[in-house]
Amino acid sequence: MKLSSILPRLLAVAALFLSISSCSENLDSSGVCNVLCPPIGGDVKTITLDAAVEVDTAVQSFSGLGTDPSLLLAKRGDTLDTRVIIRFDSLPQTFLPAGDTAQPIKSVDSAYIQLIVDTLSIKSTDPVTIEAYDVDTTANDTSTAAVLALFRPDRFISSQTFTRAQLTDTLKYFISNDAVLSRIQNNQPLRVGLRATGSPGSSQLRMSATESPAGGPVLFFRATPDTATKPLVVLPFSRTPTDDRILAAVLVDYTVIAEAPAEAPPGVLAVGGLPARRTYFRFIIPDSIIDSSTVVRATLLLNQIANTAIDPNDTVKVVPQIVLAGKVVTDPTKASQIIAAVTADTLRLKPGGSGETAVELARAFALWHTAPPDTLPRAIVLQSAVEGSSPLEIRFSSSEDIAALRPRLRISYTSRVPLGLP
Repeated sequence: MKLSSILPRLLAVAALFLSISSCSENLDSSGVCNVLCPPIGGDVKTITLDAAVEVDTAVQSFSGLGTDPSLLLAKRGDTLDTRVIIRFDSLPQTFLPAGDTAQPIKSVDSAYIQLIVDTLSIKSTDPVTIEAYDVDTTANDTSTAAVLALFRPDRFISSQTFTRAQLTDTLKYFISNDAVLSRIQNNQPLRVGLRATGSPGSSQLRMSATESPAGGPVLFFRATPDTATKPLVVLPFSRTPTDDRILAAVLVDYTVIAEAPAEAPPGVLAVGGLPARRTYFRFIIPDSIIDSSTVVRATLLLNQIANTAIDPNDTVKVVPQIVLAGKVVTDPTKASQIIAAVTADTLRLKPGGSGETAVELARAFALWHTAPPDTLPRAIVLQSAVEGSSPLEIRFSSSEDIAALRPRLRISYTSRVPLGLP
């Protein structure tokens, strides 16, 4: 189903969402907000459906190489190793000296790549060394193995060490002038692979990609030592694959995973991690509740499983999304990509946490009331707010676990609610 066909319904129930949310926080609200939350006509019933979850499964995100707004550069012992690839496939051949005419570039001075760093994401108190390698290759553009094989001594370009204090939000990473000049004179692309090394502890930082509003990597250099001449500015660009311009556009910069924490075992639901995963839920809900009742509160109850693989006490924002894919999309992996953020508030969970977790779904029920299940499935997806750029993974028990730990749906509803003001 096309997203455009569902948008009118989303707009129609948008005002209702706020009303439902404000009235559902406290079911015993008589006399408190008689105007905003008119008295509920009829008894409020609360039921817990142990078999409401028809399907629950962890699926791979289809974000793919280069589609994330962040680039993750990390070296966390044997647990996590990610590299950053930046392509400058279109280098200038001439420059304009101050007060002169255009001339061929015969020298390169003060070459550096400007990186926008999320300083809150930095995981290091020790100096961090970043190495640059030539990762230009004719191999398949999406071959991770081919790119990782190029991080070797004969492909080395340059190295720079930063103290923790030097890791600011705008980082200048200086690279070899000769390497840049060589690519210009030979009309070759400059494709740089960055790797974090040299820290006695662990190091991790997240940088903005070209998809980010903050802006991605940019190459600066001078074609003359004369500071009166403005430096040349080169934005990332990829000429390959030549038969897929969309893929070429997203491959201007991307993260390559060399090592990542082990994935959740089979039968466990996962959100986040590397490679990124989402969790898909589809529910069986009685028609009498959705069609003939007003749901004042609905909660998906999950059992969180502690995951101590990496940064167990950090916070992960988990975003519930509603699935818009109609009945023709039967594959949960594909359906989990056709979503909209109109369900509930963001959850803030720690990977090392455990116990019951509540996902509020009253807004989803209000939307499901507007369309039949063939058009709008009773399904949601949980995904990480930093999907694809963080190794943190939240885990939950699935319907395959013992009865006490399986997902459950708790619904409070009433048969009649006044629709107008008194």
